Amino acid sequence: MSVEKNNIDQEKSNSGERSNLSEQQENKGVSRRQALKYIGYGAGGLLVGGGAGFYGYRRSLQVSSSEAAKVRNAKFVVAGGSIGGLTVAARLLRAVPGADITIIEPREEHHYQPGYTLVGAGVYNRSDVIFDQESLFFSDMKWVKDYVEAFEPDRNRVITRSGEAIDYDYLVVGLGVECNLDSVENLREALNTDYVANIYDLSSSEKYRKLADDFEGGNAVFTYPPGYVKCGGAPQKITWLSEDLWRDKGMRDKVDVHFYTDRNTIFPTVPRVDEAVKPLIEARGINNYYNQVLRAIDISTRTAIFEETTENGTVREVRQQYDLLHPMPRFQTPKPLREGPLTREGIGGQLSVDRETLQHTQYPNIFGVGDNAATGAAKTAATIRKQAPVVAGNMIDLVLGYEPSNKYDGASGCPLLTRYGRCMMFEFDFEGNLINEWIYRPTQETRVWWDFKVHGLKRLYRHVMMNGYV
Repeated sequence: MSVEKNNIDQEKSNSGERSNLSEQQENKGVSRRQALKYIGYGAGGLLVGGGAGFYGYRRSLQVSSSEAAKVRNAKFVVAGGSIGGLTVAARLLRAVPGADITIIEPREEHHYQPGYTLVGAGVYNRSDVIFDQESLFFSDMKWVKDYVEAFEPDRNRVITRSGEAIDYDYLVVGLGVECNLDSVENLREALNTDYVANIYDLSSSEKYRKLADDFEGGNAVFTYPPGYVKCGGAPQKITWLSEDLWRDKGMRDKVDVHFYTDRNTIFPTVPRVDEAVKPLIEARGINNYYNQVLRAIDISTRTAIFEETTENGTVREVRQQYDLLHPMPRFQTPKPLREGPLTREGIGGQLSVDRETLQHTQYPNIFGVGDNAATGAAKTAATIRKQAPVVAGNMIDLVLGYEPSNKYDGASGCPLLTRYGRCMMFEFDFEGNLINEWIYRPTQETRVWWDFKVHGLKRLYRHVMMNGYV
């Protein structure tokens, strides 16, 4: 499939498009390809152009020797060895080489989860999204290969599943979020049938790729869940990429594409992007249904059952027959967090933090990073890129006796894959306002940002974030 799609991409990148893009780049002064350097490495990355610049940037991340000596006396524990926890740990070690850092993480495989959509789309294979966990650890990091079982913040310790008590002076919680497969009736059973898969699990992503490739027509139904959503653009991306696949195969007239969302529009998080993308998608004949929540799946009749909230507030049942179903459950934080002492009422089991300092609202020596933190920001790797240096810097502030001085501004980003070979890239803040528009031209579908999503972001993830250079 990847070879076929490459041919399709070449047809789409015709000479007229290349000419227009070149003219736009010349008119703007800074080309998008030049801008990739800024995006990929951030402010510090501007210095990482040559040997001297790279050395200077690394030195700029370090605290003074007297401060480092104090920090080395503190014990840092990171609950969770995914991208959030590892990036904070790496950033700490860039600031203070030899810092005492323990990471609690049971898995020996690290999954590049932003790549799951591309696996489902046939662009990546399984091997493209798996790293050896050990290869991601610095030599100074201590690795506890176990699950977090409980938090005991009044005693400054974490209990693992095997019963080990791990003490800390400062704790980072980066456990992420997970699909709640029990939030939709019969979802677990449906995912074991030959008509249902979703891209939030690697094996299921591989299954979806085969289902989409082999699809011969009928109702293709995609859903979007209520509540906080991990990578909120992914359910739309796989819908649009699938539609584009079937169009390029010459079978679009045999497929009815249905997208059901609990929200009142396609992309309400960023209104200006929503205004740009909505007419593009509607012009492709995708049927969009709003204010609809997937409640159950009838496997015997292949029917997705929704609850629709009407304008007057009443709720009615809507039934949709499917021949291919990409269902999305609600998300939840892992049990030790959602049922433990670090959350509070009204935030869905997330870690209770100040959204700017990322410091826990009750326990000042605890910080959160990534998807499990109740900041109101998007739950993406782009969010972690901005949060990790804030967490590392504020913990160092506390060790040195200062108030947290680093602030997270809510910035996040999304590569919105609208079709094969085309992507809208944008960054936005807490309020959904676009930022850095001069770099992204966020309401345009471009090949440049598709290439960056496919070829550049994983390198940024692995070699910049996980090496502590954010």
